[in-house]
Parts: sequence; C-alpha cells; structure tokens
Amino acid sequence: PEKIWKVILMMKTFSIKGNYFKEKTFPGLNEYIAALGTNPRKGGRMKAEYEMIACNAIRRELKRWKTEKPVILHYKFYEPQKGQKRDYMNIFSFADKVIEDALQKCGVIKDDDPRYVKNTTHEFFYTDGTPRIEVSIEEID
Repeated sequence: PEKIWKVILMMKTFSIKGNYFKEKTFPGLNEYIAALGTNPRKGGRMKAEYEMIACNAIRRELKRWKTEKPVILHYKFYEPQKGQKRDYMNIFSFADKVIEDALQKCGVIKDDDPRYVKNTTHEFFYTDGTPRIEVSIEEID
C-alpha cells in the first residue's frame, strides 16, 4: 500500500471559554433542532448568536491570521463535571458547524468545503473549571 505523508505547516489554537448556554459553552444539536422546530427564525438567531461568540474568540486569539492551505480542525470539548452528560455527537455537531462558519466569516479559512477542511478530530473531557471549546487549526500541505 502507498504511504501517505502529511506535512504540518503550522498549528494555531483558540478557545471559546464560558457558560454561554446554561452551564455549558454551546448548545447541542438537539437544542438547535428544537429552536428550528419552534420557529426557523429562532434557529437562525441561535446559530448567529453562537457564530458571533466564536468569531469574537477567533479575532481575539488569532488576530488576523489566515491560511490558503487545507486544514484539519482538532476540537477539545470541556464539559461541566456535574450534571447531565450529553451525547458527544450532539455536542460536536452544532459546535463544528458554527465554528467552521465563523472561521470562514473571519477569513481564517477560504471555505469550509472539503478542499479546505480536510478532516476534524474531537476529544471530550469533564472539568470542574470553566467549560470551554479549544480548537487547533492544523495547516497541512
């Protein structure tokens, strides 16, 4: 079999910290679907609100960094130790969509299609501290 080599050109990281949705950082996919079911505009407002939160973190920590190269996005979710343990894919799905759209909106990535976002990884942890989402952008060649 053919070996596939990837060359990591650069790695940049930013964090979205805080309790923006109840005691969690972001809502899950179920909450977003429920908002859409109530009223499509409510779902749109919810997505826009969390996209702005992500944009603020991106602008604060990445400044004006941009890439033209393909990337792999590495997510680390730190959920509250106490309380409900949410389904991992429910947590990841909404956050991934919002964060990729925010990266594109801020000009960090050119587009969020497969030519530019080659893959994602995700890890989940529980914390007694502040819930957060850490995103590392691995620029590859």
